[in-house]
Amino acid sequence: MVSIIYDEFDFHYVFINIRNELKERRIDVHPLNIKNQVRKIETNTMYPVGLYASYLINNVNVCRGYEKISALVMVHTAIEHFFRRKEMRRTWLNTTHYSPKHLKVIFLVGTTENKTMQEKLRNESNVFHDIIQGDFVDTYRNLTNKGVMGYRWIAENCMNAEIIVKIDDDSFINFFKFFEDYSFLVRRNRYVFCNKVHQDTMLIIRDKTSKWYVSDQFYKGRSVYPHTYCSGFVVFISTDLIPALYQAVFTAPFFWVDDFYLFGLLPSRLGYVRHGSFAKNLTFTHEEALKCYQTYKRKCKFLVMEARDEHIDDMWKAVVADRYQSVYGNYYMNITY
Repeated sequence: MVSIIYDEFDFHYVFINIRNELKERRIDVHPLNIKNQVRKIETNTMYPVGLYASYLINNVNVCRGYEKISALVMVHTAIEHFFRRKEMRRTWLNTTHYSPKHLKVIFLVGTTENKTMQEKLRNESNVFHDIIQGDFVDTYRNLTNKGVMGYRWIAENCMNAEIIVKIDDDSFINFFKFFEDYSFLVRRNRYVFCNKVHQDTMLIIRDKTSKWYVSDQFYKGRSVYPHTYCSGFVVFISTDLIPALYQAVFTAPFFWVDDFYLFGLLPSRLGYVRHGSFAKNLTFTHEEALKCYQTYKRKCKFLVMEARDEHIDDMWKAVVADRYQSVYGNYYMNITY
């Protein structure tokens, strides 16, 4: 059985153990045998396919060549959201805006049967080198697989990041505010900072007509989620947790509700993981965020907000309205080291 690595770990040892675990469980990892969602491992136990699925597109050099990355942003996106990714790269996920900080981004996707769309995705990857595609179908109920793949990719390729930021592609973070006012987060260990959902407070949806329906196969007899977790819209994760969260997948059978699985169930397997909350600095209403920044400029309280497609440019212009940009493209920040 793979032991969970907590704080200090030998990276080579971690992956030797993972490889041995796959052999012991006799998992066939040939891509042609990987199902759309999960595979059976022994008896009837199901584990996320993101644990071992092949990368169809893999840009391994995102974090290489840097002693440290100030923040790695891991974006859960849909393949067809080409314009949205373009706008995100142009505005708030453009690393040149935050120099001397190094902000890096990866966009996580699954597969599509649309050959034209797949070719367009490959072309996008060839230009921007930030797409990670796993061998599982890109659907809403495969978001757990997408998140597990993200944990795995970071453990393999980007442990020099000071902090990991998981986001949905309709979110917007004011990284100027993050680097100026939330730099303390990079010094915290075993810490998750998010829109926190407390243990035993969120109902498990059993209504079969709901998008979030959970069958009695999962948490039978329970009406609420048993662990503290995060709304997955935006989640800041201390980098030291990533290898341990990935290894915890071996002990946590598949559950399709990704927010609970990735940020509640897996941390509960480790113990001593703290969840902090930025709920007072969050809005899910684009209009509220835009008005706040247009009125109060950099004094606006919101760190995390909603913005998608054409709203991204509006939000970006409001965020930088009272900031000065150098001839090199970066905006000046008041950073203490």
